[in-house]
Parts: sequence; C-alpha cells; structure tokens
Amino acid sequence: MGDILCSLGEIQEKLRESFKWKEAPEEQTRVEVPEAPSTSACPLPNQNCPAPKRASRFAQWAISPTFDLRSISHSLWVSEDQRTVTVSHHPQSYPWSRERFSISQVFCSQALSSGRQYWEVDTKSCSHWAVGVASWGMSRDQILGRTTDSWCVEWKGTGPLAAWSLGKQTLLDSDRPGVVGVWLDLEEGKLAFYSVASEETLLYECEVSASSPLHPAFWLYGLCPGNSLTIEQGKF
Repeated sequence: MGDILCSLGEIQEKLRESFKWKEAPEEQTRVEVPEAPSTSACPLPNQNCPAPKRASRFAQWAISPTFDLRSISHSLWVSEDQRTVTVSHHPQSYPWSRERFSISQVFCSQALSSGRQYWEVDTKSCSHWAVGVASWGMSRDQILGRTTDSWCVEWKGTGPLAAWSLGKQTLLDSDRPGVVGVWLDLEEGKLAFYSVASEETLLYECEVSASSPLHPAFWLYGLCPGNSLTIEQGKF
C-alpha cells in the first residue's frame, strides 16, 4: 500500500505541473520571431521616395559658384543666394564699379587658378545665353568668347548650338542643352562643356591658357525680361 500511495503522489504531481503549463499566459509560451528587415526605405510606390542623385563622374570636383555683384550689368539682377541671374524689367541701381559690364554679362566671384573644377548651369528658363569662363581682365565692353581670354558655348534661340574659343566660332551638332556642365581642368589646360541629363554628353572641348585666374562667366542677351540662368547646387 505504501508503494502504491507513493506512485499515486508522483502521478498527481506530474498532472499538477502539466495543468499549470497549459494555463500559462500566451505571452509566456509564445516564441517571438523578429521581423525581417525592409529591403527598401519606401516599400510602397505611393510613398514618393526622393529621386536618387545622379552619379556624376565629376562629383568629387563639383563647386557651386556665386555671381559677382561688382561685375554684373545694370540690366541683370541676382537672387538672394547669388546663384540665379535674371534679366530685369528695370535697370538696377548697383553702386558704381569699374569692374561692371556695360552689356548683359556677369562673372562669378570664384577665381580658379589651379586644379580641377566642375559646375552645372540650368539654362531652361533662358532663350538666349552663353555660358563659359573668362579672365577677370576681360574688357567690360566685349562679348564672351570673342576675346583671347574667354571661352563659351552659346545658344541664340534658333539654329545650332555654337562654341566660341579665341574669337572663333564652331557650330556644334547638338540640340539645345537644358543643363550645361562646365569642366575646367587647369592641370591639363583643358575646358569642356557637357549637355547634362541622366549623364554628361560632351558638347565641346578646347585648350585654355591664361596668365591670370579664370572666372565662370555668363551672357544673357536679347534682354527678354524674366530670362534667367541658375547655377545648380548639390544635385550631382
């Protein structure tokens, strides 16, 4: 009888433990499975993911020049961040400066004397323009590209795109570019212009040699009020 009672006690204890396990709260018995990491920052198409930046081959040399108010023509005005220049409806009352252009041109403040630099100019809001580089000593009554110390590509509103170097014109087999990339390699003495879309497409390349630093330079001719050029910033 003693052995039987001992066996019954053991069975009773096992049944009691089994009953307690079945009655335990769900959170004590559930095995947690970690969520798989998302493979996309925006898994749903309607979340409007920001467009990825274009992987430019010139990114490491990119600069964002700013327009120089000493050189700007009275027919132009500059935005507060000094990266958009616009043809004005009325002449601007800038202080007198011997560095000021008498025609609708402007330099950037940055003097480039060595190394490699790249910048981009949005031309989509301008019907007549020229984008290039020039030495600070360029005559203020001369036109960009028509002197021995200035170079540019130029769009006249109709006809082919043109390049100007050492006062000579070269017609280019290219449509009007919405964005112009300018590559200045002063280590190799080269200047190149690119049409920029999903990638850079070469428009024109030439040699440059200057005894003084070169400045980004612009011409907004035709004087159509509202025409503007914008130097791109941080998009490549």
